[in-house]
Amino acid sequence: MEKTKTGATRWANNFDWSFFGLILVICLLGLMTLYSSVYLSKVEVFYKQLIFLSCGLGLAIIITVIDYRIFERLAWPLYVLVVLLLIAVDLIGIIALGAQRWLDLGPIHLQPSELAKFSIILILARYYSRDRATPPQGYGFRDLIPVFFIVAIPMILTFLQPDLGTAGMIGFVAVSVIFYCQVRWRTVVGFFMAFLIAAPLAYNFVLHDYQRERVQTFLDPQRDPLGEGYHSIQSMIAVGSGEFFGKGYLQGSQSKLEFLPKHHTDFIFSSFAEEWGFAGGMLVLILFTVLIFMGIDIARKSKDKFGSILAVGATSLISWHVIINIGMEIGLLPVVGVPLPFFSYGGSAMITNMLAVGLLLSVSLRRHIF
Repeated sequence: MEKTKTGATRWANNFDWSFFGLILVICLLGLMTLYSSVYLSKVEVFYKQLIFLSCGLGLAIIITVIDYRIFERLAWPLYVLVVLLLIAVDLIGIIALGAQRWLDLGPIHLQPSELAKFSIILILARYYSRDRATPPQGYGFRDLIPVFFIVAIPMILTFLQPDLGTAGMIGFVAVSVIFYCQVRWRTVVGFFMAFLIAAPLAYNFVLHDYQRERVQTFLDPQRDPLGEGYHSIQSMIAVGSGEFFGKGYLQGSQSKLEFLPKHHTDFIFSSFAEEWGFAGGMLVLILFTVLIFMGIDIARKSKDKFGSILAVGATSLISWHVIINIGMEIGLLPVVGVPLPFFSYGGSAMITNMLAVGLLLSVSLRRHIF
């Protein structure tokens, strides 16, 4: 009994309460914003999000309790499972809003592409942590060929749904991990040149018509103000109308009057900025920035390579979502279907982000135990 009590006390003392508290604060702001966005018309969405958040927090705690090193053994099985689920989506997935991204599992709809982000973190952490001898000048092109195929499979399957935003997120997370593990500058320059050559080809021959329209609308939102440009224009109107201190909680007209599309999912930051203004928007950015720096600090202080790479991957997963979502809402990036972590409505996204939180908490906890 005394031994159990001592173990529990040690666990509580080493638990990263500051990081967990920050997550709770961000989640609370997200719930407040979601309620304000839907309470007049779709309040059931808010109650569903409460369930998603509760399940996500519970899962994060479970991941924290589990020694993260077990995921080194589970990385390949989980990766294969996710690939099979993505193939199943292409075969029998649910079609909604012109996309086939979900599997019908009775009471819930699963979006395997969200889990693909998590599996990429695990598989790359396993791959690079087992490569004990990093080349002195970093990894070259030949070294990255196996990684390219590992990442390309879920990216391509996700893109075919079609879901360019999530496919891009898988790529961004993978690139973040790869760069952390060191890449030769000549290889970086080579890939950049290849990107410059491939980008126009992809634009003309790979992207769907509506995706090309989004790129053109990003460059000139006024070219189609009632079509593809509508989302971006209304989002910027909502953000700008909040001015410095906002219109006040529950007083946002853009979302209440349904001018702002997807105000509870992809454009929830615009809803928040309209009600809380520049000051509130900056507060959210500061909170996410602190979260990112805390995640980097966890990676830096990890006692093993696998844990360090896991922490970098989990942090990049959250940070890229924040950068791309807020960037598209204020007109700095094209509109893509990327949710804002802990704010946007959605079960699969919430679970994936909480899995990342659990990994960070697990790595943080065990840096005191090793």
